[in-house]
Amino acid sequence: MNSNVNFECFFNNQSAYLTCDQNCLEVKTKTENLRFFISLKLHFQWIYFEGQTHEVRFQNCSLVGSAENLENLKSILDCKVMYLGAAEMYEQYAVIKEDEQRKAMIVKSMLNGQKYFCKVYKKEVKENEKKFLNEVMILRKLKDNKNVVKILEVYESQHNYYMVMEYLKHKLEQYYTHEENQIIIKEILNILDDLNNKLIVHGQISPKSFMFDKGNVVKLIKFSEAKILDQVEGLDMFDLHKVVLYLNGLSPNTVDFANGIYPEIASHGTNFLKSLLNNTQYRINIKQALSHPFLQCVEKDHQIARAEMNLKFKHSFNNFQ
Repeated sequence: MNSNVNFECFFNNQSAYLTCDQNCLEVKTKTENLRFFISLKLHFQWIYFEGQTHEVRFQNCSLVGSAENLENLKSILDCKVMYLGAAEMYEQYAVIKEDEQRKAMIVKSMLNGQKYFCKVYKKEVKENEKKFLNEVMILRKLKDNKNVVKILEVYESQHNYYMVMEYLKHKLEQYYTHEENQIIIKEILNILDDLNNKLIVHGQISPKSFMFDKGNVVKLIKFSEAKILDQVEGLDMFDLHKVVLYLNGLSPNTVDFANGIYPEIASHGTNFLKSLLNNTQYRINIKQALSHPFLQCVEKDHQIARAEMNLKFKHSFNNFQ
């Protein structure tokens, strides 16, 4: 994606030239040279005609250009500014969950008919503005990670903040082969490694925090409690044991850490579980986990498997809702 865009346009019905990069949008006319700094305090409303971008309004101004140029501008802005008019762009398709603070729903685009996931933060809750801005910031930091849910647009209305994201419907299940479980756990470890490098703690690592896209790519979701800290200290690694248990069809109740009771998991799985639950300085780190025999063994013979496995998931996701 280009880091800047330049094109001729009409600004408040005057011929103009626009330049936009990651930090600033500048519009030059014969009489004015206006600069707008890119931030979520800047509000844009996109106007469409016959399904194509025709105009964008911001700061009580109107900018008209070709559909291609305006779409390029939109790609540069990329969740760095706030949009208006969510109700004009999306219709509610289904509510997943709602409480006093937030609402999760599936929405349908009025432009292309596609479904998206939408998280709504209610403005009446005082701390929600800070939480919303924090989640947007973190998802933007992770936007290049293929294993993190993609944030697409952010909107504001009189009563709510809206976060529009890619629609995922395939949950983590318990019907995979041992080798498929290995792939999933390796992908999760790579996700946690990226978070660690960016000093991000997810804070909600559990089976419910992972879904698959249509290509069976594992995606981390649920960033409402994520934080940026000075030191992450592998905080999310401890919670990975919940995923390991779940993928092996086991309940968290099968672990009694205080009394040293652990379930039997084949292919060095029990040892891997103990390493995750170690509450001393010797708890396994991400690099050690990736090289652990549990993620290298083939279940049938417990021999060291090839480092890279590109197995197709043997179980169909068509019935997973």
